[in-house]
Amino acid sequence: MRENSNREQQPPPPAMPTRNPSAPSTRASEAGERAPLLGGHEAGHGEHSKITSFPRRHLLLLVCLSVVAADFGNYLGYAPHIEILESIICRRARGSNSFVGNDNCKSPDVQGELALINGWKDTFDQVPGILLALPYGFAADRVGQEISIRLIFFFNSALPLRMVWATPVFQIIGGGPQIATAMAYAMVTDMVPGSQRASVFFILSAATLLGEIIATPVAAFLMSWTPWIPSLLGLFFECLGLLGATFISDIPFDSAPSNDQQDLEEEEEGQEQGHDLSLTDDPPYLHWKNAIRRQWNHIQNDYSTSWSANLFYTVGAFLLASIGRQALQLIVQYASNRFSWSIARASSLITLKGIINLVTLLFILPWLSNWLNKNLLLSPAAKDLRIVQGSVWLLTLGSAIMAVSTYPVTFIVGVSLLAFGWGFYSALRSLAMELVSPSQVGIVNTAIGFAQSIGSLLSGPILAAAFRRGLQEDGLLVGLPYMVAAGLFFLSGCLTGCIRIPRGITGA
Repeated sequence: MRENSNREQQPPPPAMPTRNPSAPSTRASEAGERAPLLGGHEAGHGEHSKITSFPRRHLLLLVCLSVVAADFGNYLGYAPHIEILESIICRRARGSNSFVGNDNCKSPDVQGELALINGWKDTFDQVPGILLALPYGFAADRVGQEISIRLIFFFNSALPLRMVWATPVFQIIGGGPQIATAMAYAMVTDMVPGSQRASVFFILSAATLLGEIIATPVAAFLMSWTPWIPSLLGLFFECLGLLGATFISDIPFDSAPSNDQQDLEEEEEGQEQGHDLSLTDDPPYLHWKNAIRRQWNHIQNDYSTSWSANLFYTVGAFLLASIGRQALQLIVQYASNRFSWSIARASSLITLKGIINLVTLLFILPWLSNWLNKNLLLSPAAKDLRIVQGSVWLLTLGSAIMAVSTYPVTFIVGVSLLAFGWGFYSALRSLAMELVSPSQVGIVNTAIGFAQSIGSLLSGPILAAAFRRGLQEDGLLVGLPYMVAAGLFFLSGCLTGCIRIPRGITGA
């Protein structure tokens, strides 16, 4: 009796990895029948379900902790790197062998060279992610690069400072931070249903801000002794982020339930019905060929017309906004030069932006998302589109105010407005996920990551040239890099205005 009961409730045991081809499919009504058809997987299916049945929030928490640790290390060394670079350039320009005071290093030549080195470094950082988009790791590619940068700083008397442009070679393994970000968002997309995806994306973005908020004042305090202390501590915390990422790659998890995904699985199952028992006998290249053919056919048949147009507008908006957001990398150097502030004081603007971002992502945008859903009865896609369009105009207005500001107060107002619109990137990514079927999520995440890499690649020389030109001008043209950013955000907003929600998902 016990054997009969087991046969009725679960797939055949590992010792009998066969199935009755004439048996009717009960996949839609019995969860156990959705197990993989290969015998090795069936044996552990029940145990695997127990392992992954505890909340997915554990994996999400680990992702967030890894991101916080890595970003804390990154921002802990951000302002010190600028001060170290500025001091080295200034010392070489004046032929001195000691660190020179900040007030004596604000000449256009020194600041222009500093902007040039940082701008092109950001550009070269994106090349591995564009040419070698192979997500082998989450943060491992960052460690070798950061060690090399610090060695170049330390041995600056013997090594050319522009050797920092060669450090992205260590990103060859993982493809760079943009690819790691795309993989993190892809994992989160798999973990949560569409109705909660935007809120979880906001939380993931907020996690990155914790490191930014905490690290910046800590770095400013430690820089009162020497910029080398926070620089080396930053490397240590980035290694901690790598340690957390190694655990993430080994944790199995169940995908969030999705009707579209179930339909896709059933469709693929039907296509494989005739040969799934002999998969282990086929050459590996046939597996890849069949998988690619099925995915391509699904892409062609699903949301073909509207998806193509929306993908163009979404990726284009990401591209333009990614160039614009890089202007924020100049905020410390720009404020220090514009208002004669120290690097440590100017870095407080990063903390201000981070705090406003955190409040926006954790409280304002989730509340607004729920309000739009309950009061206006908007679908998840329509709700995300409204948030995207409102946020991008805040980015445009904030950048424009920063460009024309001649006083610190108005500049801070511009930074605040820019920070309130920072949810644009998470909301646009969530919108892109809503506009495609689950089988296309990986493609869209890759396209977005590629657009961000291209944007960062172009932004370095563009904004560095704008900053150097602004140093040579007077009046409003001093804020030329933020004028460029405002124009790019404006064009990005125009593209988001062209996005249309397909009828098939308006009631989702």
